[in-house]
Amino acid sequence: MHKVSRMTQTPTTCLHCGRGNTPDDPDTLDDFYAIDLERDVNWGDSTYICRYCAATMAEVAGYVDMATLTDQMNENQALRRKLHNTTAKLEDRTRRLTAIAEGDKQRVKVNKARKKSAA
Repeated sequence: MHKVSRMTQTPTTCLHCGRGNTPDDPDTLDDFYAIDLERDVNWGDSTYICRYCAATMAEVAGYVDMATLTDQMNENQALRRKLHNTTAKLEDRTRRLTAIAEGDKQRVKVNKARKKSAA
C-alpha cells in the first residue's frame, strides 16, 4: 500500500466512491492523491482509495485532522508550561517553609540552652 499522485492502472476509480483522477472543488490536482492498495480484484482490476475516502476512513478509525492535532499540541504545551510554573512555585514555597521550620527548631534549641545555662 502506498500513496500515489494519480491512479494509473485500470480502473482509475476509487474502490469506495467511484471517483476518478479529477479532484473536487476547491482542490487542485496538486493536492490530490490516492492510496494504491496494491491488490487486484475481479481478475486484474486495481484497487485505489481516493483522498476523500481515505480521510473519511481515518476519521471513522478515530484519527484527527492536522488542524485539530495542532490545536491539541498547542494546548498541551500551554498546560505543560502552566504545570511547570506551578511546580516551581510549590518547590519554592516548600523550600521557604523548610527554612522557616529549621529556623524555628534552632530557636527552640537556643532557648532551651539559655534556660539550662541560666539555671
